[in-house]
Amino acid sequence: MNYEIYSEESNVIGFYDYTVMRNKIGANKENYMSREGRMRCLYFNQDINYLVDLSSQEAFNKDTYSIRIYDEDWEHMILDKQSNRGGTIYRQHTYLSPVQCESILHGDIEWMKDSECLLFRDLYLQMTINQRWPGVIVDYSRQMFRLGYGGDYLIFDTAIESTYDIKLGQLSAPSLACSSFNMERRLEPGKVVMTYHQEMGMPKVLANIMDMSLSYRLSGSQTGTK
Repeated sequence: MNYEIYSEESNVIGFYDYTVMRNKIGANKENYMSREGRMRCLYFNQDINYLVDLSSQEAFNKDTYSIRIYDEDWEHMILDKQSNRGGTIYRQHTYLSPVQCESILHGDIEWMKDSECLLFRDLYLQMTINQRWPGVIVDYSRQMFRLGYGGDYLIFDTAIESTYDIKLGQLSAPSLACSSFNMERRLEPGKVVMTYHQEMGMPKVLANIMDMSLSYRLSGSQTGTK
């Protein structure tokens, strides 16, 4: 499992301002594009507002779970959790196999209860106790630029669409990733969501806890325990 800590601030801008920003980014040779493509996210709730500024009070103290798919690559999906605490976002993510994905879609989740991966165990509790089931699919095109050699990024999202019309029992991993659902536009034409993303170093105490957890899991697997 992977961990990240960062802060973000988002604004909706016009296409002209987007073009100006792109030109400024390109003028500095230290900046470069780190990702470009189409993103599909399946969120485990129906009240997700993907246009809310993550640093706003509206999103504080909120956990968001999703399955993320890049460029229809259903063989390399990601299970993702983002926890906003006072404007700082703590992200945990791990790879999700097609078999694991389909079992979640079809409601076969008992295997997650005793998983060695903390994120799977966490999601199991959310789905069984808090009834957080997959509820909305969001598609968007993303360009992500790294600014220099630090942890600063500018992200541009366009063509944002979503649907609540999901028949989970009929979905497979390939159809989740590649199907053309009946989507509704969520961002007006000529608009772009610009997000400033700043990575933050993991506190030493937290890093030590993660190292201890990993060492425990490794020693447990060698002795036949979990």
